[in-house]
Amino acid sequence: MAIKVSPQSFESMRKVMNGFWIVVPAYLLISLVMPFLLVLAALLLVAHTLELPIAFLRLRGKNLPTMEVVSKTLLYGFTWWLPKSLETTRAR
Repeated sequence: MAIKVSPQSFESMRKVMNGFWIVVPAYLLISLVMPFLLVLAALLLVAHTLELPIAFLRLRGKNLPTMEVVSKTLLYGFTWWLPKSLETTRAR
């Protein structure tokens, strides 16, 4: 399976990753005083990883780049892919 990268999806991914690298250090600092947050983060990562096959099945006909589906599903979970899968395709 080839990974499709368009300029629009690349820009979207860049914004997501910029936000990710701002949040992660802050989260790690906070988790030093509240260790249950590390457990919560691990559980969310596992849950979102398990959602990947479902997201790919639901978004199969949308022709979205693989990296966009993976990154946004890991970051946002079903709150991203479920509305995206329910969108109707517009006639061009």
